[in-house]
Amino acid sequence: MDIEDKIKKQDRFFLYILPAFFIGLSAYVFIMLEFDSLSLIMVVPFLLMAISFHFKHKANISFRKIQSNGEGDYDKCIALAHSKGWEILATEKKQKIVAHTSGTWRSWGELIIINFFENCLLVNSRPSPFKKASIVTWGKNRINFKAIEAVVKSG
Repeated sequence: MDIEDKIKKQDRFFLYILPAFFIGLSAYVFIMLEFDSLSLIMVVPFLLMAISFHFKHKANISFRKIQSNGEGDYDKCIALAHSKGWEILATEKKQKIVAHTSGTWRSWGELIIINFFENCLLVNSRPSPFKKASIVTWGKNRINFKAIEAVVKSG
């Protein structure tokens, strides 16, 4: 299974399958408890979980834009990846970097995708589909983004 297929498989799970499971569970509880007030109290947490999983993962897969002058950004990002100990999974010269971080107490690891354009970078840092499934990284995505932004704007 290549990198893109693994990523898409996890995206489908967190965006559609898990929320659908919680919605189905909510409907089942609501019907089995015969539509009384207790069933409503039992259904609300499941619906909140379905909504939160969908929107949190949707936020995880979105790209953030970094303005740059376009000169040497690729080499700076490769150097940053090596200095931080990120494993580079795939790269297309001057166009794209896909890197993987190691696990810490905050997360199992993140998948970082950097797309290069003439005057900007599109950066995505998210929980890695190659480690244990998770939806939060306790600030590691923000730390990775800030590190990339600092290195690009430094020169």
